[in-house]
Amino acid sequence: MNDSKPNADRSILDREPRELTPHVARNAELVDHTLTRAHANLLRRLFPGELERIVHSHELEQIKTGFDYRRRLLHMAVETKLQAVEEMCNHLLVTGKSEIRRERQEFFAGQSLKLQVAMDECAEAFNRQIDSRFQRLESLQHEYLRRKEEERLLKGVEQFHAMLDELATEFGSIIHEGISR
Repeated sequence: MNDSKPNADRSILDREPRELTPHVARNAELVDHTLTRAHANLLRRLFPGELERIVHSHELEQIKTGFDYRRRLLHMAVETKLQAVEEMCNHLLVTGKSEIRRERQEFFAGQSLKLQVAMDECAEAFNRQIDSRFQRLESLQHEYLRRKEEERLLKGVEQFHAMLDELATEFGSIIHEGISR
């Protein structure tokens, strides 16, 4: 057996390294023996003896073990891939949610500032109008009319400021109603 010269006519056994020659030859003998036994006796195949039944049951057990091993390996591979996909989705959700929260906070901060500016402008206009009405109150001759008009103006001031407080509270509740999700 010279494994240095390439020859297309050489058999597979001749092309194996010299160290494997005894193992390859023994394997070839076992395969030939098994094939001969399998085809030699039809009667023995149809009516197996105790030894053949034991060998057959061990072969079946080995096949079952191999399939079980492959099934568990496939299950582990699927679980690993599912876990990787789940972790990727969780990362995307966390990243997306934080961006949405940041945008929502910026939006509500801007809206809160606009509301505060609008409420301040309304309050200033209301205060100017009420102040001028209080000054005109002095021009009323009758005490009863002056007192009733003053009560009405004071009630209007209280209602206006209560309305501003209520608007600010309602705006705050709008901001907080969907934040938890």
